[in-house]
This record gives sequence, C-alpha cells and structure tokens, in this order.
Amino acid sequence: MQKGIVKTGTIKTTIQLTGLLLALVASPAVIAADGPALYKEHCAKCHGDSGHADNWRGYLYFARNFTAPKWQAKVSDDYILEEIDEGPRIMPAFKDTLTADEKQALIQVIRGFGGK
Repeated sequence: MQKGIVKTGTIKTTIQLTGLLLALVASPAVIAADGPALYKEHCAKCHGDSGHADNWRGYLYFARNFTAPKWQAKVSDDYILEEIDEGPRIMPAFKDTLTADEKQALIQVIRGFGGK
C-alpha cells in the first residue's frame, strides 16, 4: 500500500465501530431488578425466607403463605401487583417505593414459591 492512501473499507469500518461505541456509551445501562434480594429486604420479615409466613411476624400479622397451591392458582399477577402497590391490612404500600421492574421481579419470586 502506498503511503498516504487509506482504503475506503477501513474508513467505513472505523466509522461504524465509532458509532456503535458512542451508542453503547450514550445509552443507559439496563440492570435487571434482583427479585430475591428485594424479597429478602421487603417481604421476608413477615412472609418468611421460604414464603411460608412461618415466623413470629407471619403468625402475628396473618401474613400470606405464598406456597399455598390454592392461593397460587386463584390469584392473578395483577392482583399480586395491586397488593404490593396498596399494602393489604398492616403491610406497607410499595406503590411509590418500588419501580415497575422491581415489582415484577417480586411477583416472579412470589410465583416461584408456588412452583409456577
């Protein structure tokens, strides 16, 4: 190759790679919500680590047993979301505390207790 001459393909590839790099840097990072960590932080105190609500708070506050097959079959994800948002009985409401992704991650954890 002669000195001072650059191949067109090399320039095109460099521009494409630079554009891709800029797009990656400019876009916000998507981080999935950690459902198990959220459950441990916000739910396990009453519903228990296993979802059975078999601890003193679970008994005292009549917390929902998430492993109950009839309950799992009966309720929809929308119902669970409503309960997370509004906080039934003594449970705190998380409508303004958790993001939509975090609530969906919690629903997946709750559904996991029922084998769904």
